[in-house]
Amino acid sequence: MTVPIYTETYSSLPAGPVANKDFLGWALIIFSSVLLGIWAVRETIALRIGLLGVGTILSLVYCVRFFKNNPPRIPPKKWIPFILLGLMLCWVVVHYLFFSRFPDIQLHELISTWLRSGLAAILALGTGLALSKRPTAINCLWVGILASFAHLFYQYIPKAIASNSLFAIDYGYYIYSLKINGVLMGTILVVGLLGTIVDTIRRAKRQEVLLVGLLGLSSTIAVLYSFVFIFDTRNGVGLAVIMFAIVLLMVIGRVLCLLFLIRGGQGALTLLALMICIAGVVGWLGGEHVKHNPGWSTMWEDTKTSIQVEKYPNWQNIAVMGFPQNATGEVVKGNTYERLAWAIAGAQIFLPENPLGLGLLKQSFPKLVKEKYPNSGEILGSHSAWVDIALAFGYPGLTLLLGALLATAYLSIYSRSPFRSLGSLLSVGLLLLYTVGELNSQHSIEILYFLTSLISALLLLPQDLDVGDQSPAARQDEV
Repeated sequence: MTVPIYTETYSSLPAGPVANKDFLGWALIIFSSVLLGIWAVRETIALRIGLLGVGTILSLVYCVRFFKNNPPRIPPKKWIPFILLGLMLCWVVVHYLFFSRFPDIQLHELISTWLRSGLAAILALGTGLALSKRPTAINCLWVGILASFAHLFYQYIPKAIASNSLFAIDYGYYIYSLKINGVLMGTILVVGLLGTIVDTIRRAKRQEVLLVGLLGLSSTIAVLYSFVFIFDTRNGVGLAVIMFAIVLLMVIGRVLCLLFLIRGGQGALTLLALMICIAGVVGWLGGEHVKHNPGWSTMWEDTKTSIQVEKYPNWQNIAVMGFPQNATGEVVKGNTYERLAWAIAGAQIFLPENPLGLGLLKQSFPKLVKEKYPNSGEILGSHSAWVDIALAFGYPGLTLLLGALLATAYLSIYSRSPFRSLGSLLSVGLLLLYTVGELNSQHSIEILYFLTSLISALLLLPQDLDVGDQSPAARQDEV
């Protein structure tokens, strides 16, 4: 395995015993772990505000000390995600001052959701710098999320026993009030651990690889099981399958390259074996969900019907018009139709008419629908976070927030950081998750800000080595 590049190449970066005594850095990591564990859990707003407030102060102190004592040479391009996130906050303020149509509601979101999002970005910056000194501590963040799923199963097991069925679906009972919150945190946990496993095998010792692999396998089982038997969510299962397919293809390609071109790659074979085990779990649980959820069997035909929002205007008032029929004469599945029709209508009909947005994260789509179609029914959102963000803050807002996430993905792909796989996969996972998920609520935007900033912070330090800086043995063993 490759040795840690910090101690070998950049002596200015604290490592080893020095890093272990960094109590403030550990405090930031623990704060972030607890926050990720409770961020989407019901009735935790007071605790979240407290952690964000104190964590932001600690992060500012940490960042000042860090850059004062260890002034690294950071390329300007690595600050692009932070600049875009900052410009987004500026645009939110400018929109409120000059373009607001509902100033009272918009002011409330400004001093709540957007203020906490800014605090989350600051906390993430300090946490990322602290994690850069101790890459293995990244697992503390995933343990925080896994703890919330442990509590979820603590609630689920008695309910499943009482109902005498593995399926115990009750969104009002569990700590995640809506299934999308479970999908949000479960996807972050699985994708984050996928990236961590790949990065760990690249740089770490066999014992650490085993521990991270076991954490990844157990987390995958817990999350996928909850997606199938607790939340009954197709988008959660679908996202997991897509991300595992991406990683598996990457690993297979890398293994073949190492085996046939370099004649090495024990680490790659270890990763391939682990990915095959996890893929087997995903395949089995995914198959169980396909059997249980009838929406999978007609998904293609339902999709073709749902995207034709002009031909089938049922989406305007489903309670009155009902669901349309697909090409086979069957009534489309409600979840598929609402998710697609509302998102397409928001992007095709309302966004071109409101290029600067309405200014409201949660209420822009419902208000725009009601204005254009007075007889429309109750609609809570477009079911796509990117569409809701665009309807709220127009093309400028979508460009800035989506651009920040795309910038982190680009920087991760072309980085030599020990977190490059985590950054790449988590960026792609968030991009897909916020495309198909109704994640326009307060904590969803805060989490997006936090994770985008965290990935960017993990890539900040000058740990990017040219390929020529590594020994042939290291290149052979790298995945």
